[in-house]
Amino acid sequence: MLNPWLLILPAFLVLLVFNIFPLIWSLGISFHRFSIIIRETPRYVGGLNYISMLTSPEAWDRLQRTGTFLFYSLLFQFGVALAVSLLMFEDFKGKRTLLTVFMIPLMIAPIASALFFRYMFDENLGPVNNFLESVLGIRILWFSNEMSPLGIPYSLLTVVMVETWIWTPFITFLLIAGISSIPSDLIEQSRVDSLKFRYKFRYMILPYIKPMLAIALIFRFMDALKTFDSIYVLTGGGPGSTTELISVYIYKLAFERWDFGSATAMSYLVLVIVIFMTNVFMRYVLEGERG
Repeated sequence: MLNPWLLILPAFLVLLVFNIFPLIWSLGISFHRFSIIIRETPRYVGGLNYISMLTSPEAWDRLQRTGTFLFYSLLFQFGVALAVSLLMFEDFKGKRTLLTVFMIPLMIAPIASALFFRYMFDENLGPVNNFLESVLGIRILWFSNEMSPLGIPYSLLTVVMVETWIWTPFITFLLIAGISSIPSDLIEQSRVDSLKFRYKFRYMILPYIKPMLAIALIFRFMDALKTFDSIYVLTGGGPGSTTELISVYIYKLAFERWDFGSATAMSYLVLVIVIFMTNVFMRYVLEGERG
């Protein structure tokens, strides 16, 4: 009989080549001054790249902007997802069809969705502005740095709305899974007792979707931090640096300034943030399960 370790050897080798080795190699690069356009041997600089990023006003500005993006995008995504999942909790005609249509964004590549909305929100030819002008007599510069009613630039708001359209179905899917785990006898009892919605939500629905909310938050937090493709297609990080989130900033450090040392150092600082926040969310999930 084959040794059990031989069965997992192919998967381990793939993981080693495509994940572990690049991770270790990039960690080493973060401690060196390294640029592919300067023909010199990578020079060891210790923690200088990390110090440079931690003391850079530019890096902190991008982190703050990323935090703003995370707040609004997660707020919109979870708000819409919760509303839709609660709607799906009720029985009505066409429920399955509506849910299928709502899940369509999950089947489309994010970059294709971004290209679609780049046309939809075009300031001159976009259907959205044409509709607003015909109904309200206004045209909004969706890709400008003008402030929206939410206190963020319209360009950043546009990215938030596109990301909401792309990822809300994913969160909805998880919340519906949580709602589906509610015992049927509990649901019937609430209907017999004509339980008011606020009590039904607080004491029956919320306890079952709380773990799913936390899991969805973990996945979306990690994924939203590395949002790049939709931003690159919609705004390219502009105008100026209005939509230059930390992922775009790292890209520009590496492939426009050719400063791979600083780019990898910033990537590992973001990784530390992700690990810390994931631990916080997981602790919440585990405490909820114990409760």
